[in-house]
Amino acid sequence: MDYRLAKGVDLHVIPTKQFKMTHILIDFATLQTTTNATARNLLANLLETSTHLYPTQTAFARQMAKLYGAFVSLGVGRVGQLHTVRLRSSFINNQLAQNNLFAQVTELINQVLFHPLIDDGEFDSPTFRLQVNNLASSIKALYDDKQFYANQQLLKLYYSPDSVMRTPSFGKITDLDYCTPASLVQTYEKMINQDKIDIFVLGNVDPENVYSAIYQLPFADRNPQLPNQPFYFQQVHEDVVSQEEQQHVSQAKLDLGYHLPIYYRDPLYPAALVFNGLFGGTPYSKLFTNVREKAGLAYYASSRLAPFSGLVNVQTGIQPTDYQTALTMIQEQVNELQTGNFTGDLMREVQDALINQHYAGFDLANNILEHHLVNQLLSLGEQTDFANQINRVTKNDVMKVASMIKLQASYLLSGEK
Repeated sequence: MDYRLAKGVDLHVIPTKQFKMTHILIDFATLQTTTNATARNLLANLLETSTHLYPTQTAFARQMAKLYGAFVSLGVGRVGQLHTVRLRSSFINNQLAQNNLFAQVTELINQVLFHPLIDDGEFDSPTFRLQVNNLASSIKALYDDKQFYANQQLLKLYYSPDSVMRTPSFGKITDLDYCTPASLVQTYEKMINQDKIDIFVLGNVDPENVYSAIYQLPFADRNPQLPNQPFYFQQVHEDVVSQEEQQHVSQAKLDLGYHLPIYYRDPLYPAALVFNGLFGGTPYSKLFTNVREKAGLAYYASSRLAPFSGLVNVQTGIQPTDYQTALTMIQEQVNELQTGNFTGDLMREVQDALINQHYAGFDLANNILEHHLVNQLLSLGEQTDFANQINRVTKNDVMKVASMIKLQASYLLSGEK
């Protein structure tokens, strides 16, 4: 059931007896810029660790423990060109607790969102410095993973120099230098007053009781300027952009970026999913079977379809001396899919795997919430015939998709000099 709490603020209640926990997701969405991701991530960290009523992480954790171990956290994400700050909460159903636990958790969320530790127009300085250091350490740890590092370097090559897609949703360490306790208050006020807000409640709940509790959160009217379909459309280049980098690594990382102009819920999107499953997205794929297993050219080899930006991303771990051989063989797998060099039995295995994976995902509450969130942000209705769409994909459909793919970027991280 859907409710309008204020202009630009919508509540979506999903009653179900599938889970013993109640789950709340509050999503704040705005267009990502080249500078706002870092500040919004830092803000999320501050909001989840301190409020005026619970000024320390210890005090906050003690309050959650009193609420039967309720969980409240904030993080960031991205859907196409939209940057999102997401508050998630989970707690046992009201039927298993006392004293209207749902209302108590809603009040805790009220403290988190509307009573942060701000005085005299600034966030608390010691808490701010602590979270700056924590975020810098977290980002650095991500890049210490060379597989992650190589993938980020590929995205820099793939996307245009002025593209916001070059900036990860979690931000950049260098941007932390421009964040201050006062500037982050401006980030907070813009988010709380201007972002598009979607609130989802999933669990064994009564929709009217949920509405009565959530309505107490003092969200004001706003007029968020968001596109109906915030996909990122990349211009195709004739030449492949390549880069090689040397570091002290024992295993080389070869990452490739292909352009595929098919987006989430497009008519050819089911065929694109099957193509990716055949290419490198499942254990039955050509990259896994031929490049990794049969040829022994890769420690890992997979592909991922980015449904909001038209990117197929290939990641492999190889010996540095196998670079050219691996690159050639990966492209050969594309050619095989373009010419239909795959069996009906293999395609059937991939289709079954995609269908099973899709429906298995709905055993997890967070996946259900993510599914509904994406539909809201993209102004799409519910998808009820996923299996039929996948089963209707033909060999010619896959070949058509394969013919649309175009290599755009190649990045090699190697330990050789």
